[in-house]
Amino acid sequence: MNTHLYEELEHLSIAEKRSLGEALIISAESEALAPLVTEAQRTELRSRLAYHRANPDEQGMTFAELKAKLLTSSH
Repeated sequence: MNTHLYEELEHLSIAEKRSLGEALIISAESEALAPLVTEAQRTELRSRLAYHRANPDEQGMTFAELKAKLLTSSH
């Protein structure tokens, strides 16, 4: 943690520390409850799965191939 920030936190009153603690807990809980994927991502995944099920004989690519492709296209 940033030393300057830690020093500032030490100077807060008990009430301010409690309020900050509660706000941090609420923030952490809301992040923990957030979906792992967005609705747009979920829609895209469903579309891709439907396509795959409709075209099971179409050759895909392995994770290694995808990784290599992404790494080469980013340079």
